Order: sequence, then structure tokens, then C-alpha cells
Amino acid sequence: MVSAGNVRLPVLVALLPLLLVATSVGAQDPPPATDWKVFQEFGFLNGSWSGPAESGGRVGGRVVSFTSAVGGAQLSYRATTFYPAKDALPESSTEEVAYIVYDGAKGKYVALLVFSTKVWGIYEAEVRPDGIVFTSREMANLEAGLRSRWTFTRKADGSIAELLEVAPAGRDFAPYVSATLSRK
Repeated sequence: MVSAGNVRLPVLVALLPLLLVATSVGAQDPPPATDWKVFQEFGFLNGSWSGPAESGGRVGGRVVSFTSAVGGAQLSYRATTFYPAKDALPESSTEEVAYIVYDGAKGKYVALLVFSTKVWGIYEAEVRPDGIVFTSREMANLEAGLRSRWTFTRKADGSIAELLEVAPAGRDFAPYVSATLSRK
């Protein structure tokens, strides 16, 4: 049996580099995880989309686009829905724009969504495995306490479902506009 008392100093000095290398190899940190980037959760939405839309029984067509802006610090959303004339209703269209940013202090995405009807709201996002849900506390230029939820869901066929819901104070959300969109 060999003990430290039996080993000569030159042998210990010769083995020292091997011990240090073995220790450093074993103690190395695992490789770093892929670096997170702002808006990476929105990657499935980037680009232009179109498809049918429905609101209150009225069917039309919707065009949507998501683009990076301000050096990647903001994601822009633009949507236009066209409704053909039907019964006593004239042809009409609606537009929305959103400016989505990341609030690093809160660790959340926030969006300002503005409608062509002059209604607007500030939304906080919840990233889910199947998509993204934005919820507002209140909408401006509507009845007090009205809230909205705006959802984008990935579908297995590569399309996305977009759903805008509204809820008067103290009530559950109900669909307002829904669309199934395919990449253009």
C-alpha cells in the first residue's frame, strides 16, 4: 500500500499537472443553453398571413402581417378585415395596428393595440406552448370596465387561429372576431 508518507516529493510534483487537468475537466460547466432572444416566442407569427374572418355572423377576409421594427426592439402587427355588402349592411373594413415590446423589468411582453374605430388597449402577453394570449385590463373609448383578449394559436397544419374576444365588466369573454390564417 502506498501512502503520502511513502511517496517522494518529486513523484507528487510530477503527478500534480495530471491531477489539476483531471479536476478542471470534471469541474467544467456544461455548455451554455442557447441564448434567449427577444421575440423568439413570436417566430411562428413572423411574416404575412391571410384567410377568412367572421364577426357577429358576418364573413369576410383578413390580411395580417408581423414585422420586426426599431432594430428588433419592437414587433409590429397590422391587420385589415374586409366585409362584403350583405343584406342591409354595406361593404366595410376594419384595421388594427399593434406595437409589441418586451418589458425586461417585468419579464413580460406588452402590446398597444389600436383599432380603426378609435378604440385601443394595452395588453400583457402570456406565452403558451400552443401560442400567445394577450389580455387587456380595460379598453379605452368604450364602456368602462370592458376588457379584451387577443389570442394566436398554432395549428397542426401550419396555419394560425386568431381570436379577439371582449368582456364587459364582471362578465366572461365572448368572441368578437375570429380568423383562420395561412402564410402568404
